[in-house]
Amino acid sequence: MGSIRSFRIALLLVLLLCAGSALAQSFDLATGRIQVVSLDGAWRFHPGDSPVHDGKMDWAQPGFDDGSWALLKGDRSWSVQGYEGMGGYAWYRCSIVIPPGERPTALLLAPIMTGWRVFVDGREAGGAGNMPPNHTPNPSLSFKEFPLSSGGSSIARTVEVAVRVWHSPMWAGYFGGGFYQAGSLAGDPARLASELDHQTVARHARFAGVYAYSIASGLIGLAILWLFLLRPVEREYLWFAALVLAQCADCVLNIAKEIWAVPPVPIFDMIDGALASVVAAALLLFISRILQAPVGKRAGILFACLVISPFCASLYWPRWASPATSAALQLTFLLPALVWAIFLLVRSALRRNEDARLLLLPVLLAMGYYVFDNLMYLLSEAGLVQRPAFMDKRLPLPPFSLQIQIVFYLVFLLAMLVFLIRRFTLARRREERLASEFEAARQVQQVLLPDRLEPCPGFHVDSVYRPADEVGGDFFQQIADGRGGMLIVVGDVSGKGLPAAMIVSMLVGAIRAEAGRGTGPAALLQSLNVRMRGRTHGGFVTCLAAHLDSGGVLTLANAGHLSPYRNGSEIELPGALPLGLVHDAVYDEATIQLEPGDRLMFLSDGVVEAQSRSGELFGFERTRALAMRGAEEIARAAQDFGQEDDITVVTAEFSGASCEEESSPAVVGAGSAGHSATA
Repeated sequence: MGSIRSFRIALLLVLLLCAGSALAQSFDLATGRIQVVSLDGAWRFHPGDSPVHDGKMDWAQPGFDDGSWALLKGDRSWSVQGYEGMGGYAWYRCSIVIPPGERPTALLLAPIMTGWRVFVDGREAGGAGNMPPNHTPNPSLSFKEFPLSSGGSSIARTVEVAVRVWHSPMWAGYFGGGFYQAGSLAGDPARLASELDHQTVARHARFAGVYAYSIASGLIGLAILWLFLLRPVEREYLWFAALVLAQCADCVLNIAKEIWAVPPVPIFDMIDGALASVVAAALLLFISRILQAPVGKRAGILFACLVISPFCASLYWPRWASPATSAALQLTFLLPALVWAIFLLVRSALRRNEDARLLLLPVLLAMGYYVFDNLMYLLSEAGLVQRPAFMDKRLPLPPFSLQIQIVFYLVFLLAMLVFLIRRFTLARRREERLASEFEAARQVQQVLLPDRLEPCPGFHVDSVYRPADEVGGDFFQQIADGRGGMLIVVGDVSGKGLPAAMIVSMLVGAIRAEAGRGTGPAALLQSLNVRMRGRTHGGFVTCLAAHLDSGGVLTLANAGHLSPYRNGSEIELPGALPLGLVHDAVYDEATIQLEPGDRLMFLSDGVVEAQSRSGELFGFERTRALAMRGAEEIARAAQDFGQEDDITVVTAEFSGASCEEESSPAVVGAGSAGHSATA
């Protein structure tokens, strides 16, 4: 039994070894490889165009004797192979031996400048770009695949391939004609399709930096534009958004031209030149705004040059200039704005301006390199200098590589973004500080307004003050004179905010001081006018002073303020200039005897100038109709209509009662609530 078991184990091992041998493969380099041949070798080449007989081009036909033609390599342009500066028609020819077999074959041609058609055994198989009579140079710099043979042949055969090329003469001295790069192949269609995909991916990868910058600049530009819409007064956000969005559009335009050959080159040059002008203009406006350095009289010249610049880029199209000359003129008209922007930065940086120092390096990197790159390109095309090799270097960033210019642009974008974020943060801090100052001023104004008015026998007084902002420029005072009468002063300081509030505080103190001395309305205005001279900084103050005695005698003096109303009718007063305009202004007084039940209304222009959403003013008619109502009702009506300015309303009704006892002075100042005093 033991021997039988040993035999079975040995047999099993033998079978396993045989199975392993059956699975082993044999690779044959002669028969197992994919049939592909490079076409980067020598082609027959001849300048000019083919004769045509019977509607067929002789140079495209199989069997044509091209033995006398020159030999040129298919991996570079004819301009570097003895035909420098040549434009117009030219032909390439080659023969491809197709081995016997069932597989079809195809042709993969590398990019050719600028328009071309391929012929296989005399039949046109396709092409790319434009050919005359359409002279628009519209190159397609992509690989193209064409069928070569259908397969099924039992014997080897030879296929004649001819390529007819049209190289636009306007580009002849600017770009080389013919094959643009290596990589042409013939062979298995599946393998060529795979190679075509590879070349397409590789081409897109070459523009990875441009893709990245277009996305980054687009998103950042929209974000900064949104900040401008939130804060329209900060124009620097608008100019920076215009700058980076124009750069984004330029990147998208270049990708469209290089990958999809749209738009046509002359149109591309115009749009590209216009975007370059927008970038230069936005940069100049941005730096001028940031540094508070107006361009001044030079602005007209600089912006006129920027308008002319894009048109120069297309002068070669109607053959008014060569492409190199067109590009040189475009750069010439673009340079003044860029140079002036950099000059402003350098000058301010030397003057120790912190903003200029933060911006100088990124702007020099991006815009300085742009100018230097274009100058070197133009000078090298003219044969005056050799373009520095480092300018064509690419920064390796596996699996991609970035152009040096894109790296500088990304640094510029990041630095500018950090600068604007810093500026926005500082602005927010200033706003918070101003808000605290406004709050302090508002509290001061609140202190000037007691919780309630001291009663004045014989009069019923209501008052309402509604500032349009945290602090306002309107003011009013009611001061009992201690003899049964009172002084009412209503006024308005031109301007708003903290400066107006500070002037109001000074006026209130002056009014109290004059009232304590028993000064009449006209003398009070003259005293205030003297105090205001030189303090309004170009502004003025309107003011109305009224004294009512216990017998109902109303004495008025006006300095450019709205006249008061008596029983719904406006009281006519002699005109006079506002306070703070003329040092020796004279203010006349008017006297009126009130009857018991008479009602007075004093107001600021915030009532009549209230404005609805449609732009309609509250006006004098509506004001007159409400003149017999209470101060709170009048102010609320104007506020609901659409408040645009501070609203002040003071009403006083004379009851005719005699004052039996003297009242202590009651003072009312600028505030935010309504008050009343009743006998």
